[in-house]
Amino acid sequence: MWQAFTNFVQSLQTYADLSPDATIRRQVNRRLKQTRPALTVEAWTDTFQQSLGRPMLPALGKFLFEELGRHSGLEVGCLRPSDRLIEDLHLPLVCWFDWPNQFCEDFLEAFQIDLSEDFDEAEFDTLQELVTFLQEQLISMDSCPSC
Repeated sequence: MWQAFTNFVQSLQTYADLSPDATIRRQVNRRLKQTRPALTVEAWTDTFQQSLGRPMLPALGKFLFEELGRHSGLEVGCLRPSDRLIEDLHLPLVCWFDWPNQFCEDFLEAFQIDLSEDFDEAEFDTLQELVTFLQEQLISMDSCPSC
């Protein structure tokens, strides 16, 4: 009986450790909303195109707008290319512990490109670096059926 209770308590602790930090998520969203307007997916994609200095694939813009929001809980329309993934957005804390794996699965489903061997979220300092990496993956495959 005590073993079952102990296991239950430990599973709750583990769940909490692996779950997104809702307090930090709210703080980041509050700061973002106070300092910048929320953009539509089209305007957000245009912002990245200007930052990249080249067109951003529309399907990638739509994918990122939806998936970043789903994985992080952040107001994606308020995100900008220069946002730092760890220092500004706190992605490891606001996302589920396995978000990089799930993100790669979602990318594979959307674009038929497996990032799992090449994707290391720790290599990207800013959101622009992440977007550049993803766009390069799509361009290098030279076959993006949904782009």
